[in-house]
Amino acid sequence: MSRGTTSSAMPLRRPTLALLLISPALLVVTFAVALSLIALSHLEPGTQASAQAGLARVGEDLALVIVTDEGGSDTAGTRDLVVKWGVVGPVVALAPAAVVAWLLAGRVSRMANSAQTEVTTAGEERQRRLEEVVHELRTPLAVMGANLELAADQTDSSAAGYIEAARRAADRMTRTVDDLAGHGRLAVEHDGGPIDLASVAEAVAAEHIGPGRARGVHVMLKGAASVTIPAADPAAIRTAAGNFLNNAVRLAPRGSAIVIDWGEHGCWAWLAVTDEGPGLAPHLHVRAFERGWRGPHDRDRSEMSGTAGLGLTIARQLTEAQGGVVTVESEEGGGATFSLWIPLGPEADPRAVVAPDGIHPEAQPWRSSTVTT
Repeated sequence: MSRGTTSSAMPLRRPTLALLLISPALLVVTFAVALSLIALSHLEPGTQASAQAGLARVGEDLALVIVTDEGGSDTAGTRDLVVKWGVVGPVVALAPAAVVAWLLAGRVSRMANSAQTEVTTAGEERQRRLEEVVHELRTPLAVMGANLELAADQTDSSAAGYIEAARRAADRMTRTVDDLAGHGRLAVEHDGGPIDLASVAEAVAAEHIGPGRARGVHVMLKGAASVTIPAADPAAIRTAAGNFLNNAVRLAPRGSAIVIDWGEHGCWAWLAVTDEGPGLAPHLHVRAFERGWRGPHDRDRSEMSGTAGLGLTIARQLTEAQGGVVTVESEEGGGATFSLWIPLGPEADPRAVVAPDGIHPEAQPWRSSTVTT
């Protein structure tokens, strides 16, 4: 369960509920049987007294007098009635009552547990959405802070570039807040018009050049001059690529380079971020996109860096919401390349760009492109 999520209550068990439902019947039966037993105990002495009444004295001797006592049959009949309706009847009636209680308990417990599950799921969903929003607000805040600090240290016209990058980060925050207010989650505009992928890549790079420079990392642009996507959400692509780049800046060693590349491959547009960081072992590639998962190089400094293990998850969600896919190729100690692919038309086939495992690239067009900026 995610950190901060309230623990779910114990489920309502059917046997416990059935016992609660049949408890009043058990009390009634117990009370009836007890009264019947008390009544039977009072009938027995009367029968003994009737039998002793047959002994009588005749003169000086005792004689056995046979007396027909019609009341004895009445006593036996009363005893039978008490046993039948006061003991046997209530006990036998418990069987159908137990069946009804069991069936009713099953239905009530299913309804109660279903409602409890819905409440728990809703709470966990709210927690997930809150974590996503917090993550997506934290990232542009860090970008804004780094760029504004660099701008404050400049005495020439280069400060304007850092201020513009901070402004774009503020726009991302505004978009995130608007999504939260309107949708309760990060949304994707499916009716967006054509976008230039090169412009998106340049904007993402501009936001992270300052933070990269502060960490001693060089952010480079590399790719085709222009790639037009007929219909996509530039803010969603920028957020997804920004999360790739944010991870790269955080993990890349000082003095290394991070390359942002883009282009076309068949019916797909792609954007890739390659770093020279610690890399990721192949068996961890699928887990890298799991919610809340942190890599071995992140866990030791997660509290310091503020990472929550959501960046790659959000990048994947935003990309797949536009019909795209994300891929990763990496070796431990050999850096990593995270890429997103957006279809250029309805004929785009995911099998052309992603392997059957759904996580590794079928093609690596970034390997053959050259640095342009």
